[in-house]
Formats: sequence, structure tokens, C-alpha cells
Amino acid sequence: MTTALLQINDAQCQRAGDLLFAPVNLAIDKSELAVIAGPNGSGKTTLLEAVAGLSTLSSGQRLYQQSADINLWLQHSHYLGHKLGNKGNLSCQENLEFVAHINETTVNQQQIASVLNSAGLAGYQHQYASDLSAGQKKRLALSRLLLLNKTFWLLDEPFVNLDHAGCDWLYQVIAAHITRGGVVILTAHDQKKIHQLAHHHITLVAAIEEHSA
Repeated sequence: MTTALLQINDAQCQRAGDLLFAPVNLAIDKSELAVIAGPNGSGKTTLLEAVAGLSTLSSGQRLYQQSADINLWLQHSHYLGHKLGNKGNLSCQENLEFVAHINETTVNQQQIASVLNSAGLAGYQHQYASDLSAGQKKRLALSRLLLLNKTFWLLDEPFVNLDHAGCDWLYQVIAAHITRGGVVILTAHDQKKIHQLAHHHITLVAAIEEHSA
């Protein structure tokens, strides 16, 4: 029996000491997409951050290639949350150069220009990130996915602040990544197309606390 590339076993998270959701299990492999759903406050962002390695699970485990080694996982995954991580005092090109540097990835100006063009930011290489519109800032952040090309993309509400054209572009980017063997785990609402593309659907339900009499 083949073991999935990533396994999330009986994962739970807490907020202020209270469990947010019932145990979550997921076995996901190459060329697959998982969508995490649930009402506001159910813990979608908290779960995704814990899977990404930005925080810890209160119970359960994440196994990548059957290993709990966080450094191995971080080498092959990229997280993008509500805080986009763009540096406002750097240009679009400088933002991508910085990201490549901290990820020990060698890139040239032609590669950066190609990524920005793909993200709909052609001609914005020297524009400060702080001067971009909300949608352009989101595109700049998403362009890091294309530049680093890591296997696992962990995306928290990636369609927020994108117009219709931007949503279509991101859908195509995600679909292409999956076709090439990539893996995506994301949270999204009101995005019927991405839900239809998904191989796994995780709906968070409230944890049932057990209290002794």
C-alpha cells in the first residue's frame, strides 16, 4: 500500500485553551488539491498555519514523506496568508529578489520579469509594493509561488482582493500546478470552481469537549 506524500493525522488546534474543531485527517498526494471549509471562527486559518509549521498542533501530527521533520517540510512548502509579506519599501523586483535570497534560490532578472508578467504585473518591476492597489499587492504575493516553485502551496483565502480576471488567473495557476505534480491546500469560500477542482474537502466541525462530573 502506497503512503501519501503528506499525512495529517487527528489534528486539532486550540484557542485560549479551548479546542476549535474535531480531529482532522487528510492523506494527500501529488497532483491533488484540498479545500478547507467551515464557518467564520471555526479555525480554518489556525489549522492551515499549524500545518504550515507557523504554529503547533495541540494534538495530532503532520508527516511529510513519513517524517515529522519540520525543516524537511519547510523546504518543500510555501504558505501565503492574510498578511501578504510584501515589503512596501522595496520594488516588486526587489521583493522577489529578497524572497529568492532567503529561500536560497538563484534567479535572474529575466525570470523575475517573466513571473511578474504571468502575475499581470508587467512593467511594475520598479514600482514600490506600497504603491500598488490591493489586488496588485495580492498578485505580487502570489507571484512568489511561481518564482519558488515549491511542491506544496498552503493558501489562506487566496482569492480575496482579486477581481474576476484575477480569480480566473489564480484558478489557472493552481490547476497548472496540480497538473505538474504540485499539491495545494487552501481555504476558500464562494469559489465554486475551485471546490469543483478539489480532490479533498475538509469541513471543520466544532469539537465536543468532554467534562468530568
